[in-house]
Amino acid sequence: MRPPRLFRTASFRLAALYAALFALSASLLFGIIYWIASQALQNQVRDSLVREAATLAADQHPEGRAGLVRAIDKGLAAADTPPAYALLLDASNRKLTGNLPPLGRIEGFGTIPRPVRDDAADTEEEAEHAIIIYGLALADGSHLIVGEDGYRICEAQEAILRAFGWCMATTLLLAVGGGMLLSSGFLARLEAVNRTTRAIMAGDLDDRIPVRGTDDEMDRLAGNFNAMLDRVQTLMESLRQVSSDIAHDLRMPLQRLRQRLESAQSEERDLKMCREALDSALTDTDDILDIFGAMLTIAQIESGSGKRRFTDVDLSALAASLVESYEAVAEDLGQTLCADIAQGLTVRGDHALLAQMLVNLLENAMRHCPRGSATTLTLRAEDGRVMVSVRDNGPGIPEEEREKVFRRFYRMDRSRSTPGTGLGLPLAKAVADLHGASIELSDGGPGLWVRVRFPAP
Repeated sequence: MRPPRLFRTASFRLAALYAALFALSASLLFGIIYWIASQALQNQVRDSLVREAATLAADQHPEGRAGLVRAIDKGLAAADTPPAYALLLDASNRKLTGNLPPLGRIEGFGTIPRPVRDDAADTEEEAEHAIIIYGLALADGSHLIVGEDGYRICEAQEAILRAFGWCMATTLLLAVGGGMLLSSGFLARLEAVNRTTRAIMAGDLDDRIPVRGTDDEMDRLAGNFNAMLDRVQTLMESLRQVSSDIAHDLRMPLQRLRQRLESAQSEERDLKMCREALDSALTDTDDILDIFGAMLTIAQIESGSGKRRFTDVDLSALAASLVESYEAVAEDLGQTLCADIAQGLTVRGDHALLAQMLVNLLENAMRHCPRGSATTLTLRAEDGRVMVSVRDNGPGIPEEEREKVFRRFYRMDRSRSTPGTGLGLPLAKAVADLHGASIELSDGGPGLWVRVRFPAP
C-alpha cells in the first residue's frame, strides 16, 4: 500500500527532515540544560545541609549537648524551617533526638530511603523519593546527621521535563509548519522550472523561467537556464532560416544545372554546344559545392573544434601577406587596396581561420564596391586589445540591414546582381566568435566600416 500523496511530496520530506534535525538538536540542548539544572539543585541542597549542620553544631557550645537537642527539636517542629530531617547520636551511637532511625556514623553526603512517618501524611509520590543526608562528627564525640527531602529536586526536574515537553511540541509544530512553508517556496521555484521544461518539450520555445532578482542560487540557475534556452532558440531559428535560405538560394543553381544538362542531352545540339553546356553545368556544380563547403566550415567553427589548433598567430605578418596578395585583385577591379598595419601584434587563434576571416572581409568590400573605390585594412593595438578593421568608401550597408547580413544566405536586394553566396560575413562572424572577438559594422562615411576587436591576452 502506497503512503498518502502528502507523505510522498518533497515538501513534506524536507519539512520532516527539518523537524527531525531540530528535535535532535533541541533534545541535545535540553539534556545539557537538564543535567546542569539537576546538578545545580543538588549542590544547592548540599550547601544548605552543610550550612544547617554548621549552625546546629555551633548551637551546642553555649548550652552544651542539651542546647543542641533543643535546637534540633525546635527545627523539626517548625514545618517550614530546615532541616526536614535530623539525627543526633552520642559517642556510643545511641539516638539522642531526631526523626531518622539510627544510621550509624555517616561522614559527608549520602542518600537513604524515606522513612515511614507516623502521621502517614506523605503522598505515594513523596514516599518514593530518597533523602539526601549529611553527617558531621562533633567535638564532644557525638554525631550529627541532617537531611533534606529529595522530592523537591524531583519536583523541579519533573517541572523542567513538563516544560520541555510543551516547548518541544510547540517547536515541532513550528518546525514542521515553517519547514513546509520554506520548502514549499523552494519547491514552487523548482516547479516553475518543471513547467518551463514541459512547455519547451511541447514546442513553446519562448517560455522562460521567472527570475526574482534576488541573485540567489535559484535565480542564478534560472538565469543560466534561460540563457541556455535563448541559445537553443537562436540555433533553432537559425536552423529554420538556413533551411529556408538553402531551399531559396539553391533552387536557382539546381534549376540552371538541370536545364544545362537537359540542353546537353538534346540530340539537336552539336558537340561544341554540348561541351559549353557541360562546362556551365560544372561551374554551377562548383558553386553549389562552394555553398555546402562554406556551410560545413561555419558548422565546424561553431562547434568549437577549432580551438584545439590555437597557437600564437602573428596577425601583423598575416595581414601584410594578404594585403600583398589582394593588391593585384583590387587593381584588376579598378580599385585601390591600402594598409595601415602595426608590427608585432599577435593573437591566440587558428591561423587558417583568421586568414579566412580577413579574406572574407576584403572580398566582401571589393565585391560590392564600384570601380574607383578604395579599401583600407587597419591593424593596431587599442586599449590593450588587438583591433583589425576593413573600411571602404562604397555604397555601405543601411543601419537596419547590418544585423541581418550576419545571417546565412542573407543578401540585400541590390547585392543579388553581384556574385556571392551570402555566407562571407556569417563565416567571418563565426570565426570572430570562436576567438572571443567582437565584430561590429558601422558607417564608413561613406561606405562600410567593419571592426573586429580581439580580447585582451
